[in-house]
Amino acid sequence: MPLERDASRKGEVIPTKIDIDTSKVRTKVLETVKEEAVGIKLEDAPVIVSGGRGMGGPQPFQTVLKELADLLHGAVGASRPPADNGWVPEHLHIGLTGKIVAPDVYIAVAISGASQHTAGCSGSKHIIAINKDPEANIFREAEFGVVGKYEEVLPAFTNKLKELLAG
Repeated sequence: MPLERDASRKGEVIPTKIDIDTSKVRTKVLETVKEEAVGIKLEDAPVIVSGGRGMGGPQPFQTVLKELADLLHGAVGASRPPADNGWVPEHLHIGLTGKIVAPDVYIAVAISGASQHTAGCSGSKHIIAINKDPEANIFREAEFGVVGKYEEVLPAFTNKLKELLAG
């Protein structure tokens, strides 16, 4: 928790000139890639529906996960394996080596819950996990968990939400 703001405290900015010998620099920028975000950015999304290796391929990210995310006015995310396998663009990767997110609701689908991933989403207000493995680590982080195959659970969950939202 941050300290209370103390307006009576003052600081001094001391400009410093840094001289770098460019012959000693061993890195070189080869390319700058601009991230093209369509829809809500992960960092701004109130709800993130994230998929893992258990999704089995790229298709569910564009169908069942996207449908649920759209219904909840959220965004689709992913753990490291889907990004590494090219199932989703790298900018959707959530974890220590990806984006750190803190939505109101984080829905982890077919994500085992490796520590690198959970570190990226642990700031979420509520974590809901859907995984067929009852021993998956993600259930230790989740407030709510459903043990089951995402192919059965997600359509039922999405349909029930549609019913409730139409309400």
